[in-house]
Amino acid sequence: MRRSPLAVLSLFALGLFVAPVRAEDDDPTVNGKKVSEWMAKLREEESGRLRKVAVVNLGQAAAENAFSTKLVKDIVTAVSKGMRNDTAVGVRAEAARTLARLASDLMKDRNADVGSVVVDLAEGLRGEKEADVRYEQALALQRFGEKAKTAVDSLAAALGDADPRVKAAAATAIGRIGKEAKRAVDDLLPLVKSDNGEVRKAAVFAIGRVEPDDIAKASEAIARFTTDPDEQTRKEAISSLCLLKDRTPETVKAVAGALTDKSVEVRRVAAAGLAKFERGAKEAEAELLAAFRKADEDKLVKAYALHSLCVGAKDDPSKILPELTARLDVAVEKDADVRIAICDEIGDMGPDAQSAVPALRLAQKAPEDAVRKAATFAIKKVTAKKEDKAEEKKDK
Repeated sequence: MRRSPLAVLSLFALGLFVAPVRAEDDDPTVNGKKVSEWMAKLREEESGRLRKVAVVNLGQAAAENAFSTKLVKDIVTAVSKGMRNDTAVGVRAEAARTLARLASDLMKDRNADVGSVVVDLAEGLRGEKEADVRYEQALALQRFGEKAKTAVDSLAAALGDADPRVKAAAATAIGRIGKEAKRAVDDLLPLVKSDNGEVRKAAVFAIGRVEPDDIAKASEAIARFTTDPDEQTRKEAISSLCLLKDRTPETVKAVAGALTDKSVEVRRVAAAGLAKFERGAKEAEAELLAAFRKADEDKLVKAYALHSLCVGAKDDPSKILPELTARLDVAVEKDADVRIAICDEIGDMGPDAQSAVPALRLAQKAPEDAVRKAATFAIKKVTAKKEDKAEEKKDK
């Protein structure tokens, strides 16, 4: 019997209407064949080329039916087995690539057995004779991030691989695992002297992210790459030094030197990263001021330099306030976004920035509405009573 719309609404209200649930197809069709047929081809087909086609189609089926935990698990098991045991190099490599493509879906599914996939890839990496396959396995482990921590020993062993592609891919995977991979740092450090640029870059990337116990040693190994001819290597070196947060003047100066790099991307990373040194950023005050003052500088570099400058001057902001208030004048600083950033930084200083109030009041007359609003908000924060600020911190 057909229900009227009113009757359906009534059932919804009573909680008695159950929407139809999509039934799981445990053997869906992909490109004209059932999943079970593709699995059979992977096991039984004599042609390596056709077994490789089966792997591709099984990967597509898993991606299209990610909601079906059992189906995906069965497919992953079959593909993993193919990666470990198939006699054709192309099939094993394609199987590793397929596992990499499925990584994001597997990690989203709380019921997926990610651990077993990582184990299969790690064991494959240790036992695989073909460099092309080892490379794909190391790339796949990168996709699992920190969930690949059980593969650290296999990846550390791969850092000694004869193929530089495998070394670089393994180093990057270790970096993405993070602090759980710190035991690999002794294997990473020699790679910064590699003749291969990709290997060096990957090692620099990883060392900064595994949180090594000997920060000074790690920083020393990386610092020389802040002037490397390769832009991406310089960028990775700056990022890693900022993550290590070795607050020695030598390290801070190495990062500060990148504020004049020819690459705007490197300058942005350096300007933003210096804030991670907290009060240690004061060692770079002169370089940060120069970047902040530069008329033709990228506005993000200027904003990041401003923030790092304020972080370094946290104990005594009065020394940099005249510089900040001077640049609130539209005749001095043309970029409205930078002036907004200045207002925000002054506001964060709170009552310690009382001397900036006259300049903020002038900024309330700026031609841009956003600058006027930022100046007004900053004044409220600066003129708040110290007791109010203390109460506010207590509430947080």
